[in-house]
Amino acid sequence: MLFASVVALVAFLVWLTVARLGWLTGAVLVALTLVAAASVTLAAVQPRAAVEARLLLLVGVAVTLLVAVKAQRRRLGDRVDDDRAGRRWPYRIAVGLALFVALGCIPVAAWDFNDDGFVPSVQELGPLPGGLAVRGAGGDAECGTGRCAVSYPLVGRAGESADQVARRMWDHLVGEGWPAPDGGRSCRPAGWLLDTRETCVAISTDDGEARLTLEGGRPYPRYGRAGRQEVSRPQ
Repeated sequence: MLFASVVALVAFLVWLTVARLGWLTGAVLVALTLVAAASVTLAAVQPRAAVEARLLLLVGVAVTLLVAVKAQRRRLGDRVDDDRAGRRWPYRIAVGLALFVALGCIPVAAWDFNDDGFVPSVQELGPLPGGLAVRGAGGDAECGTGRCAVSYPLVGRAGESADQVARRMWDHLVGEGWPAPDGGRSCRPAGWLLDTRETCVAISTDDGEARLTLEGGRPYPRYGRAGRQEVSRPQ
């Protein structure tokens, strides 16, 4: 929300450097407010759409400024440039930068980071049920080609077996919207449209100890089953 508010405010200040019509300035303020609100709403409704929300914000800001200055020139004709010719550089820089980041940097960055692994945060699992805890501040993290994994001991109540701990954890995750586990693991998209990576959870109960493993990176089906061997899972 802070990012959207700052971008909209800067865009409005930039518009003031070329503004000549009061009613149009009011319309620009309303339009920029709606663009910022749409960006924040998208991120709130679809939390995985952080990249798309920023893309919407920057494109919306650039389009608003371009349409507004064209409408002003159509209304005033040649008079629009008579006393503001030296003040157009902030407007041009702002519009150019917004379009460059939105149409150039964001798509290129998305294409690049989709091949990179990332270490998921335990916070993505939501508040754990009473009696369940993840031990270790940073976990044991390792990365392979296109995928990273981090592992934590998962403990429950005194006297609770590893299988019971795992079962309660899976019940919690399904309740938080994770797909039902298949073969001891569950995966869901990390992003929305541009970010095609996924986050996976696996829970093992080897040697009578429950262990939680989080993996982040490109989806397995996209690169075949051989990709599973590229990640060194922490033990």
